[in-house]
Amino acid sequence: MEYSNHFKKTGRYRKAIRVGSNLKHNLMKKSLKNVFVQNKLKFFSLFLFGALTTLVLNSCAKEDAADVNQDKIWTEYLVHYNENDDKTHVVARFRFGNAMGTLLELVDTTGASVSFNGTPMPYSIFWSGHHLEFAGNVTTGTFDYVNTEGTVYSNSVPSGTDVIAFPSDFDTIAKSQAETFTWVGNPLSANQSVGIYVGSYGWNKDALFYTNAVGANSLVMGVQAKNSLTVGTGGLYMLRVVENNSINGTSKGGVIRYSYRPIDKSVVIVP
Repeated sequence: MEYSNHFKKTGRYRKAIRVGSNLKHNLMKKSLKNVFVQNKLKFFSLFLFGALTTLVLNSCAKEDAADVNQDKIWTEYLVHYNENDDKTHVVARFRFGNAMGTLLELVDTTGASVSFNGTPMPYSIFWSGHHLEFAGNVTTGTFDYVNTEGTVYSNSVPSGTDVIAFPSDFDTIAKSQAETFTWVGNPLSANQSVGIYVGSYGWNKDALFYTNAVGANSLVMGVQAKNSLTVGTGGLYMLRVVENNSINGTSKGGVIRYSYRPIDKSVVIVP
């Protein structure tokens, strides 16, 4: 829209520009905040539940894998054990192009399928992928994915024998000082990582700590990361992950993971 030189000299023009600028700034700020919140939620979801993608964080929209180039399918395999309910969740997720691509479902009538240790895996909307669950800790197994062209891709789960736990005497977190947390379990090997999520009451009142250093058996909880925690009772959640990015798959690749979540723990958060 063109404005006359006379209008450009008026206070109304200057006010309109200022309001428009502020509106644009606020919209950009809101957009960036939404992106941050969504990414943080996705990361916490991955961290706590072993790549569980919930309905809140992912669109339910999916496509039939038969509708895309079969060599453009990116694959994600997961075996996740949660000691809190003594269950293993097995998930196979397919996307077009890369890890952020459109979710794909393998439809039986097209000849595409995926199985774990020979058991067919049905599609689950809740898990945004093909899913099975088992009692106890399943530490070994093989995924067999067959595409619509009859090509078979087999991938075995990385070793899931390295368990982890919280020390029985770790019951307090001090916000005002850094501290070294040492877990119960073996040091990290190559392609392994450990993360700890500290949750306190109130939105955005949490902290996340992570290490993938080979040989590590501890991580440092820094003051800055703990700054947002609320004084009082909080929850501790930990995950140990081993992953392999060199999978038997299409030209787009993928990842296969085993994750172990030990018994959660309550802590007291002090100033």
